[in-house]
Amino acid sequence: MKELREEYISIIEELDGDLPGRRAAVDSIEESGIMAYGAPLTFSYVPDLFDSDDLAYLEQVSTTAHRILCKVIRHFLDDPDYREIFHFPPEVERLILLPCNYPQLLPIARFDLFLNEEDGSFQFCEFNADGTSAMSRDLAAAQALEQGATFREFARRHTVEHFELFDSWVEAFMDIYRSDKNAVDDPNVCITDFSESGVNSDFELFIAAFERRGIPARFVDVRALEFDGELLRDTKDGYIIDAVYRRSVTSEIMQHPGECEALIDAVAAEKVCLIGHFRTTVIHTKMIGAALYDPKTAAFLSDEEQDFVRGHVARTYLLRHDTEGLDLEQVRHNKDAWIIKPQDDYGAHGVYPGVDCATQEDWERLVDEKTDAGYIAQEFCPPYTVDIVLPEQDGDDTCKVEAWESMPGCYLYDGKFVGLYCREGQHGIIALDHGGVCAPSFKVDCG
Repeated sequence: MKELREEYISIIEELDGDLPGRRAAVDSIEESGIMAYGAPLTFSYVPDLFDSDDLAYLEQVSTTAHRILCKVIRHFLDDPDYREIFHFPPEVERLILLPCNYPQLLPIARFDLFLNEEDGSFQFCEFNADGTSAMSRDLAAAQALEQGATFREFARRHTVEHFELFDSWVEAFMDIYRSDKNAVDDPNVCITDFSESGVNSDFELFIAAFERRGIPARFVDVRALEFDGELLRDTKDGYIIDAVYRRSVTSEIMQHPGECEALIDAVAAEKVCLIGHFRTTVIHTKMIGAALYDPKTAAFLSDEEQDFVRGHVARTYLLRHDTEGLDLEQVRHNKDAWIIKPQDDYGAHGVYPGVDCATQEDWERLVDEKTDAGYIAQEFCPPYTVDIVLPEQDGDDTCKVEAWESMPGCYLYDGKFVGLYCREGQHGIIALDHGGVCAPSFKVDCG
């Protein structure tokens, strides 16, 4: 990774910054219409580059995590006593326990991690389930870079390939659907989310991928569904829905009580196949970090799996006065060592890294405010930095190389590693809505 990155930057420098390529990349993004939080996608002109050894390593890491998390979901479903460690509200637990008729416990996921490109050491940032997104952003950034002279020269020296994330999901989706006992031969598919918060560019590309396979598909806002006891339909025209690709995260559904009942009732009646099912909420919650360290979890993990957790998952505690093992005073007085997150949300909503807090007094006030208020406290892992070049020229410097904090995310479809979504940032939160950028990812010399 690191050597390939250095080679790529050296080509930019040999091309005096490749300013025409960088301008063309910016134009490409603007013309694509790919947006992130209301503005054209921000991106690095240096991609994240992975050779076959890198990818074999990330595949092993991500599939190990997937296996562990599936064990957690399975025990949550089977053991009422185990459910208690997650502190889910009754209405969320009810959704998780609704019937599901296919065996895959975690159909789609993205595991974000802080990865040291020099030695391969890493720590997970978070586990994303059904709200897993941004495939279209990675694709648009890749297509933008491919137009420049830097990429063309790098591709002359190496075999370079972008990760395919759309047709591969349709194939995985249909494999999971066909394993459902109620599957029909020619299903109608619906992608559902909240219109105002979903990544529409993702949906458009996924719909096109379904249609390439001859499978009818459309996006329907989760609030625009109706269920008559037998059929789930789009209220707009009565389109019958057999299979749902759920992108609406459970926490957002809970913020709209009474508006999403058609989907919930259809799942409860076993009249629609929901991929992924609400049971993936078990690992999407920020409480998963605490659950992985709980003795009840250790009891069903192998020694190797327990070592994996201890080596790569930050210690996490429910931010409450009565949490066993949590020293609240230590959290209050060591702000740079901690990050506070909501128990169950998505993106970077309500996330507070101590390193971003202006003063010690502000941090202590924040800790006091969030204690006993539905938050977790997690040991903070300082992200590793990588060198990047932004597409916009900075003054007279035609090739300004900057060190930014890095967070690659591993996509898994049906338990298989399929690609990455990589971001860089300059703050305690690495996210596009916190000044971050997308770095497209490529396979290099993988045969």
